Amino acid sequence: MLVDIHAHLHSDAFKNDLNEVIERAKKVGVLYIIEAGLDLETNKKVLELAKKFSIIKPSLGVYPTDAIKLTNEELESSLNFIRQNKENILAIGEVGLDFNEGKETEKQQREIFQKVINLAQELKKPLIVHSRKAEEECVQMLESSTLKKVIFHCFNGNFKLVKRIENKNWFLSIPPIILRSLHFQSIVNNVSIENLLTETDSPYLAPPPKTRNEPAFVKLAVERIAEIKNLTFEETQNLIFKNFQNIFLKQF
Repeated sequence: MLVDIHAHLHSDAFKNDLNEVIERAKKVGVLYIIEAGLDLETNKKVLELAKKFSIIKPSLGVYPTDAIKLTNEELESSLNFIRQNKENILAIGEVGLDFNEGKETEKQQREIFQKVINLAQELKKPLIVHSRKAEEECVQMLESSTLKKVIFHCFNGNFKLVKRIENKNWFLSIPPIILRSLHFQSIVNNVSIENLLTETDSPYLAPPPKTRNEPAFVKLAVERIAEIKNLTFEETQNLIFKNFQNIFLKQF
């Protein structure tokens, strides 16, 4: 009953062995992989993968540093594509803010993210959020929304922000790099398991540095969460799967 709520299997990193990657995921007990699109082109690939593999469920997005390069017409086309496919997707993502290279585009990114937040409210879909070097800004913007189903993917913000997320009853997804990340270990130690999910961000964030991540490795994250929470593996995967069901499989 494992879930990977954020992966990029459309990446070229999987072009030669995707079938084997999917089989390895199934073998360890992964039931769902949420495949995240980044732009119009990858969103189309996400939908194609979901038709080919029943384990894959689509999440369509507009990645912040790509979105700022679009014309207004191109951005609206990307958002309309998500709107047109609302019955085929479990979530909207990967979306958010990214100030990794500075805040020069902050105003433009905020405007685009607000449009995405509005779309999620309109379609009543969970939002999977990217917040690199913009964690507080993302939390602030989302606190001004009416969204109840918000997942912070690979969140690197401080613990005041982590508590604000928990207090809103939003969610943090934990990647397999928890094996070597004190930050994610601390999040798990300090946040209720009712606010946790698991992800891989495949092919990124593998447990061993400079190797390819894949959905089967989500089991490693569950094992480490169980250890920190002093729960059995079965208890941990069941509680996380219950969170997954409540967010993605139940209507608002």
